[in-house]
Amino acid sequence: MQKFAGRLIVEEIKGRNGLFCVGTLKTSIGDFKVKDPALDQFKRGSYEGDFLVEKIYTKGVPWRGGFFTELIAKIAEGGFIIADETDAPPQDLPSTQAEPDPVDEKFQNTSQSAPIQEVVRPIAKKRSESTENDDMELFGIELYSAFIQCAQIALDPTVDREQFRRQRDRLKEAGYRFNAQDQVWTIVQD
Repeated sequence: MQKFAGRLIVEEIKGRNGLFCVGTLKTSIGDFKVKDPALDQFKRGSYEGDFLVEKIYTKGVPWRGGFFTELIAKIAEGGFIIADETDAPPQDLPSTQAEPDPVDEKFQNTSQSAPIQEVVRPIAKKRSESTENDDMELFGIELYSAFIQCAQIALDPTVDREQFRRQRDRLKEAGYRFNAQDQVWTIVQD
């Protein structure tokens, strides 16, 4: 594991499974793509800080009948140590190519020889229709307890990525905001 000082530029992408985020980590040794479930909590912008990189590897990505290679940095668990957050100037944002949704990639990796099945998802319920049971099932007992008490919540990005996104969306809907420096969600007071 190596610690790099740098700037993470996060871009929000609308995929067929909902919003997800990817990043570009700019360091003194080069620029790396970051595809980490934890990024789905971040908003579009620029984040200065230290980043604990577990490994650096290449990955081939098919695109428009061709193929290109990305240099990817895998950030260690708890490895986003954010010191400052700003809006990213438009010239700093990467030009997004057809970025595949990581949820789709999961299905492709688990069933390479079988055709990819369309995942049927229930239509998201409005806040007024949400029930305690739905929230308890979504968050689990520990996070649900913090949720109903309007306490700070730290989501676990190692859960299923779809569930992680649903948790993120439910927190936003309930008036929470993500604090990148502390890596927690807090309720926004009016």
